[in-house]
Amino acid sequence: MTDSDRNIRHSNWEQEFLEQDDARITAAKVRYRCPKCQSLLLLKKGAKGDFWGCESYPSCDYTANDEGGKPVRAKRYLCPSCQSPLRKKTFKDNVFWGCSRYPECKVTVEDDNGVPSSTKKYPCRSCGHYLVRKKSKNGYFWGCITYPVCTNTLNDDNGMPVPKKRRG
Repeated sequence: MTDSDRNIRHSNWEQEFLEQDDARITAAKVRYRCPKCQSLLLLKKGAKGDFWGCESYPSCDYTANDEGGKPVRAKRYLCPSCQSPLRKKTFKDNVFWGCSRYPECKVTVEDDNGVPSSTKKYPCRSCGHYLVRKKSKNGYFWGCITYPVCTNTLNDDNGMPVPKKRRG
């Protein structure tokens, strides 16, 4: 049998398949590789919805968010003090971002629609670092980024720190 005979036979088979009423052609399955270990990523169901995880778990702990059926690594936000990742936290009805090195680093940052607030840097008059806006049971205030080393605080007025009057 020659190559042309095989091609004709093959194309006849394809045509016969395509003419069937119940024939369905779908897109090829796309596979994603883990950037850490090169194993395959699998779509998994979790408590907070679908996500992508490495098939080599638990030896590889890589995960990614599912966006439109594709793995997308979550954006990381870093602590302004120690550069460790910030984690989104909820306490009662207060949503904020805290340093992943807590309790060594006690930095918290206000939540701004699902991302850490990018507040302007206001210098701390006590130690020279800077102040961040925080929320307490009594409302918002500004505290030093180095708390508990520096306990300097200022009142809040519509998102701005209210400087204390210097004694004369």
